[in-house]
Amino acid sequence: MDLELTADEQKLVEYAKQAVVQYNQIRHANGGVDTLYSFFESNIGVDCICGERHAIANMVLQESYTSKIKSIVVADSVPEVQPEGTPPCGNCRHVIWRHGTPDTCVILMQYIMGKSGWTFPKLEKHLIKDLYPHPFNPKPGLWDNFQPK
Repeated sequence: MDLELTADEQKLVEYAKQAVVQYNQIRHANGGVDTLYSFFESNIGVDCICGERHAIANMVLQESYTSKIKSIVVADSVPEVQPEGTPPCGNCRHVIWRHGTPDTCVILMQYIMGKSGWTFPKLEKHLIKDLYPHPFNPKPGLWDNFQPK
């Protein structure tokens, strides 16, 4: 897929990159590990809350229930570049759909922490309407032998 970002999407990706570094520096200083984040310009009961739903809840809190998501960046920590990014889980796709439109853009951003900092080697761009056929399917054993480079 040829990745063409609008000026607003590029701005959002740059913001997300800076935030991933900032949040991970805080988490690492407190003994935490990398995690998944979501950034972008509900009434579902589940046993966990993902980054996408936190970001959407903040949008609703700061704006309104009628606000619509134009684009969302899902930042996923990986030990090495993966062939495909990790799409939002089914619950998050539902909430993105509910607070977006069929043409809401979902940007999957992989990031890697190395000894000299974070890199962002891969971006993918999808429409939320196209992500429904792709299940949330974490790769078993992905982190079993991870060593920072």
